[in-house]
Amino acid sequence: MKCGYRGWIIDATPDFSLGKFFAHARLVRVSADEEVDGEMHIERDLSYFDTEEEAIEVAQQWAFGWICERDGSGDETQNETPSSRSDIPEAIPSR
Repeated sequence: MKCGYRGWIIDATPDFSLGKFFAHARLVRVSADEEVDGEMHIERDLSYFDTEEEAIEVAQQWAFGWICERDGSGDETQNETPSSRSDIPEAIPSR
């Protein structure tokens, strides 16, 4: 599952092994400026879950926090609205 957030492309597609979904976040940011290198960060094995949806949600939330922290904007994901992110469902199940 890929989505965009603040100029980053987040691939939160989990791996499936041993009957569990392992949450991973792969983040890529490409610059329109040819002289500026793109960036990539991969965070593996955030946790494992019984459902694919849970693994995706955790990986996306981790990625949003990492991006906010890295960009120096603090944790602003609490103030995000579903329409401010691309390809993220409006209703996210609560835990």
